[in-house]
Amino acid sequence: MIKGFLNLPWFVWAGITLIVAVIYSFVWPQKAGAPATSFRFFVLRWGHTLTWILLAINFGLRGVSPSLNSTANIIALIGGAMYALFIVMAFIVK
Repeated sequence: MIKGFLNLPWFVWAGITLIVAVIYSFVWPQKAGAPATSFRFFVLRWGHTLTWILLAINFGLRGVSPSLNSTANIIALIGGAMYALFIVMAFIVK
């Protein structure tokens, strides 16, 4: 197994992030906020979960082979962009 952050295998990190993704897919803010458009609602509802799924894919690719690290970096960057979009949509006041 390829060791990753904190000397834990990348597959362990992928499993942890998948657990977090599952939690966020069932538990999300229940308090009604401002009405959202369909795109904003999608990002607010699924953006955080999608971020964790992309991180899990990133860790999984790193665990498969070091030659996939460049692809994993791109997926991690997309995950970061998704999280940034989620934060922007969460704090937009209409």
